[in-house]
Amino acid sequence: MDDARYQELVATDRAHWVHPLHHPAAHQAPILVERGEGIYLIGHDGKRYIDGLSALWNVAVGHGRTELAQAAAEQMSRAAFTSNYVGYSNPPAIELAAKVVDLCYPNMQAAFFGNSGSESNETNFKAARYYWSVKGRPEKTKIISRAEAYHGNTLAAMSMTGMKIYYPNFGPRVGEAIPAASVEPKLAGGGRIDPANVDIERIEETIADEGADTIAAIIAEPVQGAGGIHVAADGYFPRLREICDENDILLIDDEVITGFGRTGRWFALEHYGVLPDMVSTAKALTSAYIPMAAAVWSKDVHETITGTDPGTRFMHAYTNSGHTAAAAVALRNLQIFEDEGLVENAAARGAQLRAGLETLAANHANVGNVRGLGFMQGFDLLQDADGNTPFPMEAGAGMKLLEEATQRGLIARIRLDSYLLAPPLITTEQQVDDLLTILDDSVRAVVAGL
Repeated sequence: MDDARYQELVATDRAHWVHPLHHPAAHQAPILVERGEGIYLIGHDGKRYIDGLSALWNVAVGHGRTELAQAAAEQMSRAAFTSNYVGYSNPPAIELAAKVVDLCYPNMQAAFFGNSGSESNETNFKAARYYWSVKGRPEKTKIISRAEAYHGNTLAAMSMTGMKIYYPNFGPRVGEAIPAASVEPKLAGGGRIDPANVDIERIEETIADEGADTIAAIIAEPVQGAGGIHVAADGYFPRLREICDENDILLIDDEVITGFGRTGRWFALEHYGVLPDMVSTAKALTSAYIPMAAAVWSKDVHETITGTDPGTRFMHAYTNSGHTAAAAVALRNLQIFEDEGLVENAAARGAQLRAGLETLAANHANVGNVRGLGFMQGFDLLQDADGNTPFPMEAGAGMKLLEEATQRGLIARIRLDSYLLAPPLITTEQQVDDLLTILDDSVRAVVAGL
């Protein structure tokens, strides 16, 4: 693309497109992606980048998969979409519901389809309330979430999100949303608080304060993604499951990021041997080739919700729920997962990436807190890795590392001074090594300038 065309498009973009999490100041010279090939993105100037975050944690099978384009075209040529409201259905969505249930936890029985992770969480918030209402306990309406959790940006999903940066200027949040341990990242005893393992007593205290008879559900990510890739300790989720059972509270498992192989298992609570009541998932379901999401319910939740009389039916719907072409793409996408062993590859290459980041930390005194699960890994830039002390916020260390790595051909994401990685599940051994080389060079450049 020549410079004149680039400038024309950027001017049109700035004039007419409001991007997600947008401010024009951060959009002066955007990379215009012209195409993708496997784990790579090619920009407007022909530069090639490793997509180190699978776009937004979601392009699991990589870019440019003609099989998925063909699946969409074939279905669209027959019927792209028909209503799936009462009395209508379509074969791809029927098959997909069965497939998702089969891949998910053994207590799961049914799926409700939407368009995004936020919609999956909204669906499960409403379903949890509905579940208790039809059981004769309509006072159970509150949802508890965790520190630095991210559950989406619709009003209720934002209200459940524990990252306070999303709150200002949107007015009051949903009153029944309770981020039980919502704290800004801060130092305590010389180190960072790990929000995925904030003392679980805080949740128990919140239940006691609010009253268990008012709480419908607790929602948690097995690995916190946007909050900085934080992995729960081994005993955390078994204890959380016990707390839910002891207090008649549903456990909503937010696997919008972790679902479908990202952590080296089909779903991430498998690592902990815990069964949730409801699952929210989206991103990798279609590898983002067409938007689609699923709220997946246990046998108990499904039969409670569908066992009512017609006059009290579950009055919840999205126009595109069970979108025909999206379901066809999802089925073909999941077939790629199975044919190419992508869940197993995520486990193996994730271990390689983790080992490489540990080596990076061993070689650089300013790299520490390496953490993650499977192909979801992160680390912090620190003034002193042994002391676990972050750089001052004004140093902008994280942003500088993001910029250095991007210039060298690696796209990823930061959260404060944490650098976050989630490559496509097709990434090879050599490509992991290439990514690590770029990071090593980038860390050296950043630290030399601080």
